[in-house]
Parts: sequence; C-alpha cells; structure tokens
Amino acid sequence: MLQTMRDNAQSWVAKVIVGIIVLIFALTGWESINRFTNKADEAAEVNGEPISKLELEQAVALQRRQLMQQLQQMGSQFDPSMIDEAFLRSTVLDGMIERSVLIQGAQEAGFQISDQMIDQLILSTPDFQVDGKFDANRFDVVIRNMGMPSRMAFRDLVRQQLLITQYRNGYEATSFATPLESKQLAALENQTRDFAALAMPVDDVDTEVTDAEVEAYYAANAQQFMTPERVVLNTLTLSRKSFFDQVEVDDEAVQQLYEREIGNLAEQRRASHILVEIGDDEAAAKARIDEAAARIAAGEDFAKVAEEMSDDTGSSRDGGDLGYIVKGSFDQAFDDALFALQPGEVSAPVRTSYGFQLVKLTDLKAPEVPSLDSMRDQLVQELKTEQVERSFVDASQQLANLAHEAPDLAEPAAALGLTVETLGPVERLGGEGLAANPKVMNAAFSDDVLNNGFNSDLIELDADTVVVIRVKQHLTPEQRPLADVSADIRTQLAHTKAEQAAAEKADQLVEQLRSQALTVDAAAEQAGLEWQQHEAVGRGENQIDQALLRNVFAMPKPEADKPVYASFKRAAGGYWLVVLNGVSVAEDVQSAEGGADQYGLFVAGQSGQQDFAAAQQQLRSEAEVERY
Repeated sequence: MLQTMRDNAQSWVAKVIVGIIVLIFALTGWESINRFTNKADEAAEVNGEPISKLELEQAVALQRRQLMQQLQQMGSQFDPSMIDEAFLRSTVLDGMIERSVLIQGAQEAGFQISDQMIDQLILSTPDFQVDGKFDANRFDVVIRNMGMPSRMAFRDLVRQQLLITQYRNGYEATSFATPLESKQLAALENQTRDFAALAMPVDDVDTEVTDAEVEAYYAANAQQFMTPERVVLNTLTLSRKSFFDQVEVDDEAVQQLYEREIGNLAEQRRASHILVEIGDDEAAAKARIDEAAARIAAGEDFAKVAEEMSDDTGSSRDGGDLGYIVKGSFDQAFDDALFALQPGEVSAPVRTSYGFQLVKLTDLKAPEVPSLDSMRDQLVQELKTEQVERSFVDASQQLANLAHEAPDLAEPAAALGLTVETLGPVERLGGEGLAANPKVMNAAFSDDVLNNGFNSDLIELDADTVVVIRVKQHLTPEQRPLADVSADIRTQLAHTKAEQAAAEKADQLVEQLRSQALTVDAAAEQAGLEWQQHEAVGRGENQIDQALLRNVFAMPKPEADKPVYASFKRAAGGYWLVVLNGVSVAEDVQSAEGGADQYGLFVAGQSGQQDFAAAQQQLRSEAEVERY
C-alpha cells in the first residue's frame, strides 16, 4: 500500500506531461478545435458552443480504429460489425461534451497557458525526437499522420488539453490532509494482528448421495443437461498464395519495372530554413522575414539569423537545419523554392502553409542506383504480386457470385478448382481452425444460412483469404439421458452436501468457542487439525492467503483481552476457523522517516481527486447541453 501512496502522491504536472498528446487524440482528434455554426451540422451544443457532426464522426472513427488495433495487439479476432455503433457514438459524444465543459470552466476560472509551456512540451516529447533530440522533420511527419493540418492547429490542441490539466491541478495539487487524518491512516496502515487459523477441508466430511436425489436434481434442472446446438459445415476457401504458382513473369517486364524503379530514385537535399509564422498580422510577419533576408544578403551568417529570428524552435537551435529532404516532404511552395537552389544559395521569402520561410540548400546527395541483378528477386515478386492481386480479386468476385446463385457449393468448387471441405460439428462459440473465426460462426448461425439453407456471403478472413460456407447438418439441442449425466450430478450434489456439512461444523465450533463450551485446543482436537499461529501480521503480508488476511483485518478488535472468533469460506473449498487474539498499533507511527508526510500526501491526493470530480460534476450539471 505504501507504494500505492507514493505513486498517487507524485507531482500531477509530471503525470500529465506523459501521454498527454495520445490521450487527447484517443478522445476526440484534432478536429475538436474547430467549431461550426450551422445547426443542421451540429451534433450537440454546450453553453452555446457547438460540436459538429463531422467532428463527432471523425472522433467515432478514430475511437473505433484504436479499439480494433488494441484487440489485434492482444491477438483477439474480432468482427467490427459486433461493435454497438449507437453506444460507441453516444460514449464518444459524452466525452466530447465533458471536455468542452472543462475547457469552458478553465477559461472562466482565468487559467492560461503560455507559448513557452507549449514549446517545452513539444520539445520534450519523445515521439518528436530522433536520437534523443527534437527533430522538426519528425515533428511534421508525426502530426501529419495524426491528421493535423498545421503546427498551429496542433499547438491550439495542446493548449486546450493543458488548460484542462491546469484546471484539474487547481484542485488536486492544492488539497491537503489534517494531522489527524494522516495519523488515522498511519495507524490503520501500521496495524498488526495476532491470530490463529484452522483450515477445515471439505474432504474431511463424509457425504452420501442417493439415486432419488440424483433423479430429483435431474428433473428440476433439465435445461442444464441439454446438448449444445451445433452445425456441420461445408466450406470453400480461396487463398491468395495459391495463385503465385499460376503466374509467370518475363524478362522484358522485369527490365521495364527496373527502369521505372531507378527512375523514381530521388536526390536528397539538405536544407535549413527560417520560419516566421503568420498570426493575426500577416504584414508584420512579412516584414520580419524581409528583415531576415536583408541581414543574410548583407553577409550575416544564416545559422545565426535563424537562431535569433526563426519561430521553429526545434530547428533554430541548430541554425535552422532540417536534415536531408526528398521532394514531397513538405508542401509545393517549399519544394519549388528548395529544388530551384544550388548548394549554398538562399531563396527569396516564400509563403508556405507553415508561414513565411527563407530556405537554404546546404548539401546534395545523389541517389545510389542498384544493379538489375541485385533487384531481380524483388522485382519478380512485385510483378507476380500485381498479377496475383488481379487474379485473386477476380476469383473472389466469381466465388461470391456463384455461391449466391448456386444451390450448394459443388458448382462454385468445380468452376474454380477448389475442394469442398467439411467442418464440425461445432457450437455457436466456435472451435478450432475456421470455427475459431467469429465471422464464420456468425454467418453459420445466421438466419439465411442456418434456417433458409442458403450459401453464405463471401467472408473475408484476412487480406489474403476468403471463404464461403454452407450448413450441411443442423444438430438441435436434445435432452441428455440421465445415465450420461448421473455421475456428474452425483459429484456435484456430494460436493454441495460436503460444503454444507463443513459450514455447519465450522459454525458449530465458532459458537462453542464463543460460549466457552470448547477450548481452542479442544476445537483443534475435535477437527483433527492443528492451529496455524500468526503473530504481528501486517496488511501487506504476502505469505498468508490474501482472502484470509482480508477477512482477519475486517474482524472487530478484541475487547479486554477476550478473543474474537469467526469462520470464513475458503476459495479452494472448506472453511477457515479463526481466533483473533489481539490488535496492535505502533506507539508513534509518525516517527518513521518520511512516514507522516507520505500518509498526508496520499490522503491529500485522494481528497484532491474527489474535489475535482465534484467540481466537474457541478460544471456538468450547470451546463446547458443540447443534443441534436
């Protein structure tokens, strides 16, 4: 528990920095910074500020994609059609509304985020670094992959999230604990207990189950003894890899592809730049870039001017260096300027999507041209892949059409040279091979396939495999004979009786101990077992059964040296008989080094979270929210 306290007592600011960007994109995507005014295009409105339908749909799509990625990483096979779209959309919209409410609350409270804070967060984010150092190229690539249209849009998004974090910190980082609260928690945490436990197994109780009891249980629980609904399936599987042996590639095609590939090799240009971002005053930004151009034209070092004047804080520290670039890495205006330069030349001021820029070409790298022999295997594979792709798509479409029209799978199999295979019997929950795929089992037990006797639609197992199925035999649930299940019933009833007998025996021993009709030693002798003695056991003890430990610490404190008795069910079966002899608390729990502060931080952290949750709830209850 002390480790939990330490974890919860860490700086909230430090925790927020880690993963802040991933969190916000998981919730809403960058489009949350945009607002639309047309009511027909709105999904909701929070205190007069709209949330657009487009924004909601993009956020739902992002959340769905991340859910699928997480399931794939865990090795799960999951059919996207099984996602409850209405529930997902409602949940995402709820999150967007909550976020809007918090941003408005932070703004009304007067919280602000400085540009320097945003810069520091961006510069220290590992995703934007190469070899531990911020890289402007990497930054642009990452935010572009996130769907961000510009650096300014990303900065606005980070500003919003930091506002929410700052607002939360106003509650969580300023909460405190009173000395009494710290002392009470310390006393509970440092408490130890002296007790003895007697493990009473079920096996020690003699039980007998009659035939009449088995028959009565079978009759009363008939639904438990039905065979599962099952199907036997006929399947046709079409695999992309089966087409590779059917295609051939000639040397002329290989030569043509080789020439095309080496023709696409591009030179790399190392560039430096000076960026002046355009805010509300474009004229002022143009004046600044002209000033930088004039200083360079007058002979000043480009790197020095970049360090002083560039708004790209990541590259300005390196004299504006962007590293090696190929055509298409940035927008067209930047490319036009860079690829018109000779080494050492500086462009005139150019307006790009990033702002006004001066571009300098510092180095050239000619492309390395590999030989045809070194690329032959790769080129042949690529040409085969193109042919296989066309053949696989055509065959898949043909299989889908034939399966839709044919009364069984024999005709499609003959037309495509495939073999009809039999699978099953399998239950609704699936089995092995194809039966392990949820898409196959959903189709097998669909109304058209199961009840109407149709072939299934084309089922895509993965990017390289499709299958069509048909129910060959439907095995409906049937009552299992008593003779088949009587042994299981007898075992179950015997165990239940044994558990009941053990519970009664444990309760009886506890009552005898409480009434002093039986001594502790006599109870052990009567049970034929030995007491396990435990002295000064703390809550964090890991050598004792945790369920037993939790129950022991839930027992009331003995009064006047009078032991407390109780019995508890064991997870493995049977019961614990427990004698609690004493409860001890350290005389001065605050004397431990750092102890009291740690308890106080834990209590303060919990209180701060509760305060923020209450504030959030109040903002939500007072907000005027309309859903469209």
